[in-house]
Amino acid sequence: MGIRLRIMIDARMLVGRFSGVSRVVTRLVDELAKRDDVRVVALCGSEPYAPWSLRDDIELVASTFGRSDRTACRRLLWEETELPAIIRRAGVDLFHAMWNSGIPIRCPVPAVLTIHDLIPWHNPTEHFTSLTQRVCYRYGMRASARRAARVTTVSEYVRREVLDRLLLGALRVVAIPNGVNCPGTPAVPRRIEDRPYVLYVGGHEPRKNVAGVFRALERYWERFDASLELRLTGTVASLTADAKVAFGSLPAEAPVRFLGDPSDEELGRQYASAEALLLLSRDEGFGLPALEAMAHGCPVIAAAQASLPEVVGDAGILVNPDNPTAISDAIDRLRTSPHDRAELVRRGLARVQAFSWETMAECMYGLYRSVLRGSVPSQVPEVLWTWGSR
Repeated sequence: MGIRLRIMIDARMLVGRFSGVSRVVTRLVDELAKRDDVRVVALCGSEPYAPWSLRDDIELVASTFGRSDRTACRRLLWEETELPAIIRRAGVDLFHAMWNSGIPIRCPVPAVLTIHDLIPWHNPTEHFTSLTQRVCYRYGMRASARRAARVTTVSEYVRREVLDRLLLGALRVVAIPNGVNCPGTPAVPRRIEDRPYVLYVGGHEPRKNVAGVFRALERYWERFDASLELRLTGTVASLTADAKVAFGSLPAEAPVRFLGDPSDEELGRQYASAEALLLLSRDEGFGLPALEAMAHGCPVIAAAQASLPEVVGDAGILVNPDNPTAISDAIDRLRTSPHDRAELVRRGLARVQAFSWETMAECMYGLYRSVLRGSVPSQVPEVLWTWGSR
């Protein structure tokens, strides 16, 4: 066996709510840990990620980073004062900052930065309580991008935004898409006694446009079938002000069910039995729920903007997220045209084959090797461009 690379993966975001970024990080760590030529060193916060605690194929490095350090200013201060020494003591060959920023000015080893989205950049008032927090966020991202040997993004949409906003050389930034967990067994068909439903999976920030989901279902109930249920992850308390208004305007008997925070197994069952997934976000860096739905044989109705057309391609129905009539028409089409539904399910199952965590990790490993060789290729490796051109 050749030289075993010691790669430190920044996993501090696992302190707190498990998010889409958290899923990407845990899957990258899992895939890299399978390699004989890599030793994964996971940088944890003050609450180590429990599923890793008993594993001997991952080296955990605990730190003082806690939940109170997640604000832009406290995080930046922690990264500049605490992080360099932690990286140095770990004796790693490369540091991978996976949380949009996080490369300190005195980083002792070459570094790679992953940027998942620039959403707080576009809507700072929705994410930061003060101008100081906003300045720290932007400084941290700009500085980390300049210090990184290479920058990766999760979609070509985000890559273009990074090139435009952060003014980096095009060859330094590459899109490496996320993967999806495909179920090991065929989707279980909905039981006869179950009520048919459409599904929303995701967070409840304003950009997720959950209000648009309520408005679309209200229009569908008025025009087609008032018995179709809407199921959403989260709770009523999770709703934004706009979504609460839209929810409050629904008829008292409207069939709406909140799922809370379902396990992966339960979420898989929800996908497998749903009439469709509604993903009407106005901005997404990637859109994992769309892939997850397709992997379970669930047709997707998604917003025709941001990264979602890249992910969904021709395997779903792309709509104006602010046009309830068009969205209700799309739902009706899936429910009344067995041929259209079957064709979208077929396309979805075929499309997800191009998105694997194994491929994502393989691309990252190749990037690490090129960085450690000190080379910047004259063109982006073809494997990384194949997905982005779809």
